[in-house]
Formats: sequence, structure tokens, C-alpha cells
Amino acid sequence: MFTRVLKHEFKSMFRDKMYAFLLAYPLLMALIAYFLMPYLEEQGAGIATHIATLIFILINGFMFGAITGFTLLDDQDDNVLLSLKITPINVNHYIGIKLLISYVLGVIGTLLIIISSGFINIVDPINLIFILTLSPLHGPIVALLVNAFATNKVEGFVIMKLSGIIIMAPIAALFMTDWKELFLSIIPGFWPARLIAFELIPMDYFLSDTWIYFLLGLFINGLVISLLYIKYKKRIAI
Repeated sequence: MFTRVLKHEFKSMFRDKMYAFLLAYPLLMALIAYFLMPYLEEQGAGIATHIATLIFILINGFMFGAITGFTLLDDQDDNVLLSLKITPINVNHYIGIKLLISYVLGVIGTLLIIISSGFINIVDPINLIFILTLSPLHGPIVALLVNAFATNKVEGFVIMKLSGIIIMAPIAALFMTDWKELFLSIIPGFWPARLIAFELIPMDYFLSDTWIYFLLGLFINGLVISLLYIKYKKRIAI
């Protein structure tokens, strides 16, 4: 079943120009990061370099989530999910595999950005694992967010644009270092952003250890994914 879903996923990506562009987007971003980050450092951009690095790392999971979200909307329009109910393939497993594919592609894309931006040269190996685990969770979150509330692609585009807060809001993690960062804790993207901030701007943060941020990030992201999945299942009645 995994092979069938994988083939279906990639066919969906390549048969539409928009999907093909989104698939190539991380490669384009990696190329831009490769030239942009050294340039910003040469210009002494300071905090602007850190913000750019943060956004580049976080954006990959978001883009792969958008791809998966719209393929799930396609499945809904084509009655694929309805048809699966009368086949041996479990609908929950089918959706879960698509979300897993989104996550794995997000890991690969995020690692590519980390390498091309030069962030790989300063990040601690353990924190690298933490970041590679948390940041790509944007994929399943965005995919489920789009499908939990959108009934068509037009609504999906609107929700996807609004969900950009997942990427933009965590920028504040570079500036908040005390208890006020708790106001950002409900945003899934805050947790990988804080781990990135640990490497870019070393200082004493509210929670002193990265593993605490990692575990809390896993919990918050897992909770958000679970709630969105429940909402999505109710909407499509599976």
C-alpha cells in the first residue's frame, strides 16, 4: 500500500505545474540561501542574517505541507477517499502515509537548506537532530490545517496564506528571551525557531536546555496535529 500511495503522490505532484513548482521550491530556496547568506554576512547584516536563516529553515516543511494539503483536496474532489471506504485500504492509513511522505520530504528539504545556508557549520549535532525532527512537522500541520477547514482549492489557498503565521510569528523567538516567550508557545513553529535561536544567538533563555524545548515542541506539535486530524476526519466523515 505504501508503494501505491507514494506513486499516486508523485503523479499528483508532476501532473500539475503548480505542484511541480512547489516540489522544486526547496531546491530553489537552497540555491538562494547558498549565495544570500555569505552576502549578508559580508555586508554585516547581523540580525537580518539570523532572520533569513530562520525563515529559510522553517519554510520547507510549510511548502511540502501545502503540496500534501492540495493533493488531499484533489482526492476529496475526485472522490478517492470515498472510494477507499469500499476497498481493503484503510482511509486513515492512506492519509497517514501521505502525511508521512510530507514529513520525510520536509526533513530532506530542511537538511538541504541547513547545509546550503552554512548553518550546518555552527549547529550542535544534537540540536541539529532536534531541529530536523521538529521543523518538518510544519508539513503535516499545514496539510491538515488546509483540509480541516477548506472544502475546495480556493478556500485552501486562503487558509494556506493565513497559515503563514506559522513561519512569520516565530521570528519573535530571536528577540524574546524571558518568560514572555510563553506567549509564543502555542505556535508550533516557535519550538524549532527557539532551537535555531540557541545556535544563532547563544544566551541564557527562559528554559536553559534545548532538550526541554525539544520535548515541549514534540508535545505541542503532536497535540496540534492530533486536534487537526480529528477535525479533518469529522469534516470528511471517516
